[in-house]
Amino acid sequence: MRNSPQVLSVPSGNQRPRKKVALKPGYSPLDWARLSASGQDLRGTSELRWITMDEIALHNKRNDCWMVIGGKVYNVTHYLEYHPGGKGELMRAAGKDGSALFNDTHPWVNAEGILRACMIGFCSGPSQRQTKAVEKIDDSDDSS
Repeated sequence: MRNSPQVLSVPSGNQRPRKKVALKPGYSPLDWARLSASGQDLRGTSELRWITMDEIALHNKRNDCWMVIGGKVYNVTHYLEYHPGGKGELMRAAGKDGSALFNDTHPWVNAEGILRACMIGFCSGPSQRQTKAVEKIDDSDDSS
């Protein structure tokens, strides 16, 4: 048994298998790090501000893509080409609070570090899911 190969098992969970796509030359994570440190305007705004979910929801296209991660709002339009999982994966959270999706997919990744140059503000209201939960609570209070 001493020389027999060892098998490592990976715990199965509810996570989808990670999907990576081939990125075009010049769109690696290192290229993104260079671009985000270059001083080029990746935000599209001059100052940080409070932003409502209603406004965030308007920015859900590949040429105008905002999302919320951890209460912070990011304009990820420029990052789409650099995302290792492909543009489609990022578009799943376009115009939405993508915190849960982000944390379910890759909890070890520091979104703030990667997207710091894209941060445009802070989410000023609850996500749509949180709003529905509040409505349910409000409805239950009315029936008393």
